Amino acid sequence: MTGPLPDAWTIYMKQIHLRQNKEKALRHRHPWIFSGAIERRDPDIQDGEIVAVCSAGGEVLGHGYFNGRTQIAVRMLSFGSGTFTPDTLRGLIRAAVSRRASIPGLGATDSYRLIFSEGDGIPGLIVDTYAGHLVMQCLTLGMHRLKDEIAGILIDEIRPESLYERSDHEGRGLEGLGPCVGQVHGITPEELVIHEGGLSFYTSPLRGQKTGFYLDQRDNRALVTRLARGKRVLNLFSYTGGFSAAAALGGAAGIISVDGSADALETARRNMTLNNAADPGEFVKADVFQYLREHEVRSDFIILDPPALAKNRASAEHACRGYKDLNLQVATKCPAGTILLTCSCSRFIDMDLFQKVVFGAFSDAGRGAVILGKYGQPCDHPTNIFCPETEYLKAILLYVD
Repeated sequence: MTGPLPDAWTIYMKQIHLRQNKEKALRHRHPWIFSGAIERRDPDIQDGEIVAVCSAGGEVLGHGYFNGRTQIAVRMLSFGSGTFTPDTLRGLIRAAVSRRASIPGLGATDSYRLIFSEGDGIPGLIVDTYAGHLVMQCLTLGMHRLKDEIAGILIDEIRPESLYERSDHEGRGLEGLGPCVGQVHGITPEELVIHEGGLSFYTSPLRGQKTGFYLDQRDNRALVTRLARGKRVLNLFSYTGGFSAAAALGGAAGIISVDGSADALETARRNMTLNNAADPGEFVKADVFQYLREHEVRSDFIILDPPALAKNRASAEHACRGYKDLNLQVATKCPAGTILLTCSCSRFIDMDLFQKVVFGAFSDAGRGAVILGKYGQPCDHPTNIFCPETEYLKAILLYVD
């Protein structure tokens, strides 16, 4: 079911009642209600339907959408006793857009995250803007049911050149959904050139990773530019060369980009040309784990930015072994004086655990290192102060003795 919110919502909404003493997190505005916290619910609530969430005593605590298939049974969209209406949804979207307009740091780019799910109080919705073209992802059944209404609000409020849906995230399977991809408004080009500081990048909203580009590494690309002068850079999991182009802009002495995708490396080559790199460097198609085992490492600035190795909480332990293996190979082989920027984008591994994994790798390698800095996601990927789970990107900058 998609389409405008029914007028009946302003008259009657089905209710879910929490167990006794299970409303504390909700009163503190945490947006998730787990299935075990629910005492009872009205009959015939459809998965994806907006419901009123009540305390055990019947007090309306807020509104969210329900899905009986998932461990997180309700994701909240509003708090308090006020009625949830289409205007409430419009207000949430307006607030997210206004938040970006007030952030000075985004003035140097034409591409950023416009709506970041729970980070903006709209769980399950991602919207990115690429040089005036919007890409939307509905990650949950609740957002999928609202997507026509959301699209209408985005078009009305932002007036984008186009709007494209990229609801192809594998997590939709847990919601009982398959992929949903297609043009919603206007015509989205197969490829766009986006701008970020002094850099430009080819990106494909229709085919690229995430919604087309790793917008969340913007601040770390600027960091690489500041540190790269005279360095021999090794960019592992280079994808389309964002960090490589940043290093070239910063005056790197040489750059090696390693990735398992030939298509990504070809775009990386084009991005180096687009940015007038004096020396585009070397492009190596290889599995990074295998590459590190089979090659010497002579570079003295290494960027290690793997994809999310933990897709869920159950896979966190296995992911930690992967992160440790990668960092161990670097720690064992890199020359003294190397700068290492090591990253994790796995939400289920927090900064404390990630630092312990990196510590274990250097301890096993018998190498000394000091932490020069720790970094998170940029301002257009805000962390909801009431939902610490929205803090997902970790980066540690090390100097290796």
